[in-house]
Amino acid sequence: MSELARKFKADRTETILSFVWQQWSRIGGGAAGGRDGDRFVDPEPLLLLTLEVARQDPRMFDSALDWLIVNGRWLNVVRLTALSEKDKVCDSRILGAVAAIMTQHDRTPKWKALARRYKPDSIGDLAPLFNKNGKPMLVDVAESDPIFASYGFLRGRFTQRSLATSVLTPDKHKWSASEFMFRSRALFGVNIRADVFSYLALRRAANPTRIARELGYSQRRVQDALVDMAASGVFKARTVGKSKEYVFNAGVGWGGIMGGDKTSVEWRDWRALARAFSVIWRVVVAIKEELADEYIINAEEQAAFREARDDLIAAEPGWNGSLKETFVPRESDAWT
Repeated sequence: MSELARKFKADRTETILSFVWQQWSRIGGGAAGGRDGDRFVDPEPLLLLTLEVARQDPRMFDSALDWLIVNGRWLNVVRLTALSEKDKVCDSRILGAVAAIMTQHDRTPKWKALARRYKPDSIGDLAPLFNKNGKPMLVDVAESDPIFASYGFLRGRFTQRSLATSVLTPDKHKWSASEFMFRSRALFGVNIRADVFSYLALRRAANPTRIARELGYSQRRVQDALVDMAASGVFKARTVGKSKEYVFNAGVGWGGIMGGDKTSVEWRDWRALARAFSVIWRVVVAIKEELADEYIINAEEQAAFREARDDLIAAEPGWNGSLKETFVPRESDAWT
């Protein structure tokens, strides 16, 4: 076994897993750490990324499920479905199994529709859901979770841990970074308008094309929402070159809605971040420790960064320095 490869995999996987754990802790996920913080959290891309990387951490996987049972009402399943199918961050069958678990706790149609959408037509041999140190975590079929088995995966029975807390507390009025999108959805409804409001309130100005790209909605739906919302006076339109750009009217928006004139929270492109991390993650976990030498590790790492480069650049403003430093490839021009 290559000690270099083992350390490389351990360092990269631990950094990504730690990052994901931190985000769940900021929104009441029961993980170690604190609530709030200055990082904006976008729940749909975070969930998809978690369902990919948490296959190496069963405790994280079940903590995310635990959080969903408490807070699933604030998830936009239409957007979740669109991001799943466009970005391919995680196996859609796993998302379907999670949705099927949710139908036992949430009777609204949204989870039932998602569970049906990703239910496989046929099941062959069950694949282990979890892996540890490159080896599958095997479970006796008789003790496996029947819902996950119906989607093609073998794991122990899921038991709600009841450690998660509500992402929103009624007595708290500050729109913190981690809760911003959830509070927007509580105010406007779990729909495209809430997400467009979050985007423009934090980004300040953008055209419909960019908003649609980063949120994952169709440009036509974003355009229609913007036209209607502009009538409120919270947004105003201006012409930039040959295109129309919408601007958040901070005096009307913050003054009329929250009694202030600004917020320190900034928008982060979580969709790009989830795509980039999933690319790097898959390369890292696929490296064969017994065969990899320094040349192979460097080649695989730099290939992953070339593939993820555009998304990394889009997501970079939301990173802390240690995370960025950890991922910069040795002798690579990925960030230049």
